[in-house]
Amino acid sequence: MSVLDIPLRKALQLFYANQSLRRSIIKNDIRLDLKKDAGGTRSQGGDFYLPFWSDVKKHISGTGDLTQLTAERVTSNGSFKRLYPLLRDGILDLLTAKLRWSNEPVEIIPQSVHGNLRLANLGGTIRIRDALHARVRDKYTRVVYPYFSEEPALTEEGGRLGLWAMQQTLTELDPRDMRIIDPL
Repeated sequence: MSVLDIPLRKALQLFYANQSLRRSIIKNDIRLDLKKDAGGTRSQGGDFYLPFWSDVKKHISGTGDLTQLTAERVTSNGSFKRLYPLLRDGILDLLTAKLRWSNEPVEIIPQSVHGNLRLANLGGTIRIRDALHARVRDKYTRVVYPYFSEEPALTEEGGRLGLWAMQQTLTELDPRDMRIIDPL
């Protein structure tokens, strides 16, 4: 990751991390850049959160059970053992709190939402990838971006900043339909 081309989650994490955590994140990124410059890859074994987010979409659309899907992921990959159950519980708590009041049918719109926020004065880009796009009762849509970082937790101000970035980037969608969630 160059700080000039960065995912929204990582930008928010860097903005709100304490100095020690921020330094650690940047040092790790420098190591990965040096590894890539030496002919290697920046990869750290694939996207840790993408399989989980895919399972969340299946759960919401009714084609899978998040508890079962999480158990299968943990069984298949031991590195998911600690964090995936925490993410599962956080997502299920969020869904239960919302659906307890409405019990509305939700349809996942198959095409995920992506976009880039170009910051011309800084020469940088903030990337938004794989936001969940859902239709509720054929009446309205929601665009949900997950903030998957244990540290720091997403603050209220960070949530507003993330929503602003989404609204500036995903201009073809209604800004009132956008949400950012922190399941941890």
